[in-house]
Amino acid sequence: MRFTVFCLTALIVLLITPTVYAVHDEEKGPDKFGRYEFKEQDIKAATDACEAGGKPGPEYVPTVRDEQPNLALLKDTKPDASSLLPGWCPQRHCTEYLNDGFYNNCRSWIINTIPGWAQIDIGAVANVNKIYFGSDHSQGFLDRTTADFDILVATTKADADSNADTWKKVYTHKGAPISETTEITFDDVEARWLRIHIRSNNGARIDEIEIYGGPDPMAVEPTDKLTTIWGQVKTNKY
Repeated sequence: MRFTVFCLTALIVLLITPTVYAVHDEEKGPDKFGRYEFKEQDIKAATDACEAGGKPGPEYVPTVRDEQPNLALLKDTKPDASSLLPGWCPQRHCTEYLNDGFYNNCRSWIINTIPGWAQIDIGAVANVNKIYFGSDHSQGFLDRTTADFDILVATTKADADSNADTWKKVYTHKGAPISETTEITFDDVEARWLRIHIRSNNGARIDEIEIYGGPDPMAVEPTDKLTTIWGQVKTNKY
C-alpha cells in the first residue's frame, strides 16, 4: 500500500513539474564598442509585451561576440521581410523582432509565404563573414525550423527579387534543420544588406539574425567610392 502511494505521488510530481528549457540567462552586452553604437535593449519592456505561452521569455542577444560587434544590432539597422504570419504581432512574430536584441519565440519572426526572405539593412557597407540565427534559442519550441535557404548580400540595392543581379549568394544550405542558434561562416564579402532567402519549410521562424565581420568591419571602402576615385585618376592622367 505504501509503495502504491509512493508511486502515485511520484507520478503526480512528474506530471506537474514544468519542463526545463535551455534558458541561457545571458548578460546584457555593452552599449558601445569602439565606433559602434547599439540599439537599446530594454528587457523589461520586451518581457512585459511578450506572450510566452509558458515557454522562456526574452533573453539578451550579444551586442559583441568574440570582440566583434554585432552589425545587426547597430542603432541604424533596419529589418525587412517578404511576408509575416498574420494575427500575432506585437505580442509575437513581428518583422522588427528579427534584430530587436532579444532571443526566443515571442521575439521572433515567422514567414507567411514560401519562398520568401528576411533581411537586415546594416545602414552602410561593411565587411561580413559570419552570421548566427536559429528558430528558437531556448529550444522551448522545436517546430518551424529552416533547412533549405541561401544567404545573399548586396551593396547598392535590396531588390525584392532575390534573383536580381544586385544580390550575391555567399552561402547555400540544404541539410540539417537550423533549430538552435547556429553559426554560419563564409568568405569575407562587402555588404550593406544581408538576406536569408528561404526556399521551403513552410512556417519557418527566425528568432534573431546576428551579423559579424571582424573587430572593425566598417573599415572598408565602398565599391562605388573606389570606382569614382579610379575614374578620377584615369581622367587626370590623360
